[in-house]
Amino acid sequence: MTGPPPSVSIAFITLVQKVGAALLIVGLALSWLQSATANEKPGGVDGRKAELEVQKLQLEVAQLKREHRWSFSGPLGLVTGLITGVITTAATILVARQARQGGKDQAVHEKRLELYPRLVKAASRLAIYFPDDNPIGKASIEPNDCRAMGRAMSQWYFEAGGLLLSVDSRDAYFKLARALTRASLAQTLKVPTFPDDAENICDAKVLSYQDKLKDLDLDLDDVEKWVFGSPASEKEAPARGPLHQEFKDYVFLQRLSSQLRTKLTIDLNSRLPPSAPLNVRKDLD
Repeated sequence: MTGPPPSVSIAFITLVQKVGAALLIVGLALSWLQSATANEKPGGVDGRKAELEVQKLQLEVAQLKREHRWSFSGPLGLVTGLITGVITTAATILVARQARQGGKDQAVHEKRLELYPRLVKAASRLAIYFPDDNPIGKASIEPNDCRAMGRAMSQWYFEAGGLLLSVDSRDAYFKLARALTRASLAQTLKVPTFPDDAENICDAKVLSYQDKLKDLDLDLDDVEKWVFGSPASEKEAPARGPLHQEFKDYVFLQRLSSQLRTKLTIDLNSRLPPSAPLNVRKDLD
């Protein structure tokens, strides 16, 4: 019994090698595409790269079919056809899955763009520059203001955007909400007065106040242990103390509100430059 011609044997070995390499690429692509889909930001290039990679796989499979369609028939042709069919089907499923995921991500992103600014506005009394609705000559925030901010945030959460918050943003939201709840129960708050203290409130100075409060072993991350107002030992002292102590409650709450805004911008991917084609980005570099 004679075996297949040498040319057919060589073609068979070549086909097996190519199909094996294609299957390996598909396996790696499955893992990579799932990661890209999970981590992709709206408007990013990862999704486009994934789609192009799948299209490349489909072209390679089609090329394999054209090159070796004449070589085999019968059971062997059925097996090779089955393998290439699996590759094509996997690639098609990946593209469809990513399209669905991309559509959902885009819808969430657009809704966040609509609703997140309302949450930022709810805490605008804690702004460093031109705080919203601040009465001239009065404390920047009082317990009643904290109560109003907390209620506005709660209304936003349950009526509008609570379901859209990422895990990190939700944690930052509840941290600020809890701090405002506790501040609303205090008799007084240690905060600046505008416009008298406006000269002493800016980004750099607020950061320096944070550092000095940390030097006093005050934990700016522990909402439950923060003491709002003056400690009992200082209530009888009429003289004004160092600014970082006089503004400590404002510094504490402002830091929490800033952390929340930062988490929201990460959700929106809004503090990065606009997406551009790769060739344009290289030119800019």
